[in-house]
Amino acid sequence: MRVQDLFEAALPEPLQSWLHKFEQPHEPLLRIEDLFFKLDKQVVRGEIDDHVSIQGAVHIGEGSRIHSHVSIVGPVIIGENVSIRSHAQIRNCAFIGSDCVVGHGADIKKSICLDKSKIQDGTFVGDSILGVGTRIGSGAILANRKFNQSEIKISINGERVSTGLEFFGAVLGDYVRLGANVVTSPGTIIGPHTWVGSGVVLNGTYDSDQLITLKQELDIRNKDRLILRTGEGEYESI
Repeated sequence: MRVQDLFEAALPEPLQSWLHKFEQPHEPLLRIEDLFFKLDKQVVRGEIDDHVSIQGAVHIGEGSRIHSHVSIVGPVIIGENVSIRSHAQIRNCAFIGSDCVVGHGADIKKSICLDKSKIQDGTFVGDSILGVGTRIGSGAILANRKFNQSEIKISINGERVSTGLEFFGAVLGDYVRLGANVVTSPGTIIGPHTWVGSGVVLNGTYDSDQLITLKQELDIRNKDRLILRTGEGEYESI
């Protein structure tokens, strides 16, 4: 699955030309620092609430709002009309396009979040790429490192491809949706317009226009109530 197959929606230049010059999905992460080479100071054109910490070279575009208790450690680029909700962390080469939302307590590190992507509360996005219009449900984890800390490989056309990356989360094509509490293992690739239901754990490469949900078998039995002592001389049926 090529970069151009994953990211088809139009992007502002020079970002689109830069992104589409790569072939393999992981390659933009190898050169993510290119997006920040001209960024050498703080440029804040949006609204900053109280108790926000901004360190290093950071660009915040017009119409964006950084809510209270957000921490931003550059280099970081935040586009126009972005909402960064309270207690979020944006750090270490995070690029966030325009018209995006980053939820309460979310953590985004060394990732590219293209225009109109929305990351809900309590999520972790590490060393990943999110396509245009991607939506990540609350509590989702894009895990970015293997237990044994070895190089991460990806599956392309049935072959295992070395990425040269020890830290690598996921690459999600345009308009991918992940439900609440989804976990992607390091090196997961998901094609455009694929939706993933809540609680699913993914590992590998998935085609575009798929609906991936989790089936579980519930064991439901009658339960006897117990009389438990909750305090001196007090009992409760549970």
